[in-house]
Amino acid sequence: MSIAAAAPARFAFGTRDEPGRAAWILLGPCMLYLVVFSIYPLFHSLRLSLTDLTAATGTGNFVGLANYRALLVDPQFWNATWNSAILVTCSVAVQVVLGVALAVFFNLHLRGAWIVRGILLLPMLMTPIVVGVMWRALLNPDWGVIDWAIKAVGLSPPDWLGSVEMARVTVVLVDCWQWTPFVFMIVFARLQALPQEVFEAAQVDGAGPFVTFRRITLPMLMPAIVFATVFRAVDAFRSFDLIYGLSYGGPARSTTTLSFFAFQNGFQFQNYGYAAASSYMMLLILAVGTTILLKYVQLRPGTSR
Repeated sequence: MSIAAAAPARFAFGTRDEPGRAAWILLGPCMLYLVVFSIYPLFHSLRLSLTDLTAATGTGNFVGLANYRALLVDPQFWNATWNSAILVTCSVAVQVVLGVALAVFFNLHLRGAWIVRGILLLPMLMTPIVVGVMWRALLNPDWGVIDWAIKAVGLSPPDWLGSVEMARVTVVLVDCWQWTPFVFMIVFARLQALPQEVFEAAQVDGAGPFVTFRRITLPMLMPAIVFATVFRAVDAFRSFDLIYGLSYGGPARSTTTLSFFAFQNGFQFQNYGYAAASSYMMLLILAVGTTILLKYVQLRPGTSR
């Protein structure tokens, strides 16, 4: 009995004799994946950004911070930075406002609202490159259904992707069409979890709907709103596939974002060191912007960071 009872313990994971073996066996594949597909590419691209590697030379000589200095005086880089800032600011602001408004509206528990909620979430489930190609077809001036509908009511459709100003507006509108449901989903889930006793007490005290929303609902929703804002800002800042499928950075580079700028330098112009440096500049801008946002945005009622 003693030998039979001791045999399973000898081979069991996490025994007193070998407390860390089970953890290493279980975490080993995950750590290997992180090293191969995350950590190594990160440091390899950093090393690449310090070289002059191109497809023409193939040498990859160490040049230090020359690529970063060239970026700081490159007007195309600053144009892409400005376009990325416009996309992030406009699209995220619209998405947060619409997402919160939709969450409050659907919280009224109207009949059949669950069907509309399901339909509302469908754009978020689509791949951004498919969304870009789809909307490019819908906005085609020759056979697009949207221009056809506008002409059918006797109006003149705008040049959606042909003018500098309208192309930026179109990119923002399409991005809002796809990702407003994400903000709505996050805020609506938080709204469903709010304690009803607080609202009942406000109603007893005679607070109206507007005062209740401004003084109670909105502060309690702020953690969800901040999370959705930061997540969408980071995602919109590195937007590439939507630009690739919708406008391809045009016209006249008016919709070229930093991600598309890095793609062009790396895969079209084959200037790999310069493309890697532009990607790390994106990382630096994201780190600084996110830190500032989390420092000054109020996360909880009555507290700040």
